[in-house]
Amino acid sequence: MRFLISGIWLAALVSNGQTFETIGASPGWESVLRSMGQVAVQDGQARVVVLADSGQWSLETVQARLATGALVVIAGHSPVAEALGIMRGENVVKVRQIRDAASPELPVVWAQEEELPQARLGEGWQVRAQDRWSEAPVLAILKVGRGAVLWTATGIGGLGYERYPFLPQALLAAGLEARVEGKGLWAFFDAGYRQRVDLNYLVAQWKRAGIGAIHVTSWQFDGATAERAEWLGKLITLCHKNLIQVYAWVELPHVSERFWQQYPECRERTATGMEASLDWRRLVNLVNPRCENLVETSVMSLLRSYDWDGVNLGELYFESLEGHDNPARFTPFNEDVRAEYRKLHNREMLDDLRGEGLPQLLEYRANLAARLQSDWLSKLETLRRDKPNFDIVLTHIDDRFDTRMRDALGADAARVLRGTEGLGTGFLIEDPATVWHLGPARYREIRKRYEGLTKEPERLSIDLNVVDRYQDVYPTRRQTGAELMQLVHEAAASFEQVALYFEYSLRPVDLPLLGMAAARVIAWKELNGVVEVSLGGAARMRWQGAARVNGILWPLTDGESILLPEGKWRIEKADEMPALRIRDTSVKPLRVSVDDGGYTIEYESRTSGLMLTESMAGLERVVVPRGKGSFRLSAKPPVGAAVSNSTQLLLRR
Repeated sequence: MRFLISGIWLAALVSNGQTFETIGASPGWESVLRSMGQVAVQDGQARVVVLADSGQWSLETVQARLATGALVVIAGHSPVAEALGIMRGENVVKVRQIRDAASPELPVVWAQEEELPQARLGEGWQVRAQDRWSEAPVLAILKVGRGAVLWTATGIGGLGYERYPFLPQALLAAGLEARVEGKGLWAFFDAGYRQRVDLNYLVAQWKRAGIGAIHVTSWQFDGATAERAEWLGKLITLCHKNLIQVYAWVELPHVSERFWQQYPECRERTATGMEASLDWRRLVNLVNPRCENLVETSVMSLLRSYDWDGVNLGELYFESLEGHDNPARFTPFNEDVRAEYRKLHNREMLDDLRGEGLPQLLEYRANLAARLQSDWLSKLETLRRDKPNFDIVLTHIDDRFDTRMRDALGADAARVLRGTEGLGTGFLIEDPATVWHLGPARYREIRKRYEGLTKEPERLSIDLNVVDRYQDVYPTRRQTGAELMQLVHEAAASFEQVALYFEYSLRPVDLPLLGMAAARVIAWKELNGVVEVSLGGAARMRWQGAARVNGILWPLTDGESILLPEGKWRIEKADEMPALRIRDTSVKPLRVSVDDGGYTIEYESRTSGLMLTESMAGLERVVVPRGKGSFRLSAKPPVGAAVSNSTQLLLRR
């Protein structure tokens, strides 16, 4: 194929990395590219150019942009597409299901069948996706010098993932750079799925995915054998070595399988009188004093037996999502609760379940859930006597976006938020299964529903359920690729902390994308090796060698990347590394200042934080306290006493 470049002066320009422009293209493309940390520009120098109709541009113009290193996106058939080697075949294929190179075993099903001319690709084209039955290409890339072309047989749809869920992977394969990654995602970890995995490999995989903390199924270690206890201890040690924090994930009223078998008298009952063994959870009676004491002994012993950084008290309310319409799953109906209700209202719970007293029963149930949450948060608070840096998080189903959840589960987010004000308790909002089919924009709406419910909005976090959905959804049953990236990106834009449920359900092909999806890149400009970037949150940016950031020889670097707080930054190359630097940290940096004695890094951390420093003396791991504080990198001994909530590190000579 021969390329004749007109306008040679254009070839001297270099496309501005991390930027894109769409020319009459579907809004779906903007959603895809923004979720990859790309910034929209209209200066004619964007790294990615999306053409809605490649007929709008001449071949010479496309070639000129390719010569600058741009990635040009075209769709369908046109003279430009034909000149680039996309030939329209005579046969017509009906496409409903495709196979993508990023995950060829996964069925990708379109909501509507499309009739398309079967394309024939010229030399150099790499097929990324094809019709599952005819193998006709529907997505392909062509490398052209420093640039590339990405072609789709159809438009991608208004959401950006309706037809080609693995567009992000294809864009990266075509050469797109995503140099900025968000910091500190959380992930739930079900140890039952990973018993035989190599822990070193697993933790390294989490680290590369940008996961800053995992929440471990603690109930699987209740009464664990010595071998299992050793396994958990090794996992925690490896995580801490890699600056990943570890939370105990507690799921009351489920305690553990051991507890269920050992104390049958404590088993919860549904409205039908059956034992409440529902799905994987074995629910127990937390109202009975003896059972409550047994549960407290079990849970608190487990929390004190390992080096946890915090605890996540998850889903402490009742069943079920169908509410009172499904008595076989409706709880709690143990004898202690029924007696308490009888004493309060002089009526039977079962009568009110079926009669006019239902609103009163549902109110009682919500009050009971709030009481149990308050009691257990108070019990967990006692752990801070020995571990003042211990974090406490409550995972709570959303009942503000889907308001049916209060009556269905007894969950009342507003009440819990008021009751935990000023206690330092994190609040992790879980979106219920009833809304999993809705798009990524729902996280903005959920965030709005919590405005004004707490004076500490920074403690609000969001839990993304990455699981197979029961609704009719396309093109994949489970969120992946572009849909998952948009979910993470929208969630990170609305909440300080994003958690993923769960580590095992994430597809390996998506793991490298999570960090870039969590980044909040507001503006980007790159010229002559100097980058000007505006960030909506702390992030890690790939950068080789030493850097000056806003004129400061930057101490937050490992030589391959730099860590930046939220704000506007001008980054340029520096001649040498600082004598003392922070290679990695689990805390969120807020500000960096420098004086003759060294650096002061102001930070924030929910639990005790870790910093990995490097100097002429080698590497050193430093623990810093939770909350907001400052960390001093000093080239000489400090003058006077150390300030409260501050850590001093001296440069050894």
